Amino acid sequence: MKTKVNPLLLGAFIISLSAGSLAACAQATTGVATTSQPVTDTNKIAVITPMRQMMSRLTKLEPTGDPDFDYALQARVQTQGQLDLLKQEAQSGKDTSLRKMAQSMIPAVQADIDMINNLARQLRPSRPNQAFMQAQNQNIKAMALKFQAGGNTENKLTSNFDNNFVTVMLDQRQDAIDLANTYLKYGSNDTLKKYAQDLTTKAQQQMSSIKQTIK
Repeated sequence: MKTKVNPLLLGAFIISLSAGSLAACAQATTGVATTSQPVTDTNKIAVITPMRQMMSRLTKLEPTGDPDFDYALQARVQTQGQLDLLKQEAQSGKDTSLRKMAQSMIPAVQADIDMINNLARQLRPSRPNQAFMQAQNQNIKAMALKFQAGGNTENKLTSNFDNNFVTVMLDQRQDAIDLANTYLKYGSNDTLKKYAQDLTTKAQQQMSSIKQTIK
């Protein structure tokens, strides 16, 4: 025996169900939109954008597990991020001391990139090391969280361009030290190890100089 369904009741049920679904979708969309508002202050955008571009490139690298090969590529991307950030301060900085410091650092950073490029072309992945890969992945994940929308670095930014440069540069230099120190535990290439050792020393000196400049 077939049960007859009142067309009016069926239509009302469908409309009610559709309205509920739309309401749920709207609520979900609103929830996503309010979790992280996009940065609109140009004094923030100018310094955070190079870091997000750097992180995009870093996270797209496919690790082989070979410490020398992987770190060469990571260092190249990381150093390019530093160069892009320095150029922002050199072009737009208002603080004379910081602007001159950035301008003076650019040639050496570009030279580092050229050196890493030449070395990277000579390297081939050959000896995977899971411990290195896991440790370096953790460093990169921490960096990504820091520079993402609503991350710790963005939350420290203000409407002052020079202060924002200092904030981001200090974070970026510490990240470079972390990547280098992890590599030094596992790396074997003499040229790259010397680069990493020199980097940690220079980065610490740069951080000290920047902190003294803003006092």
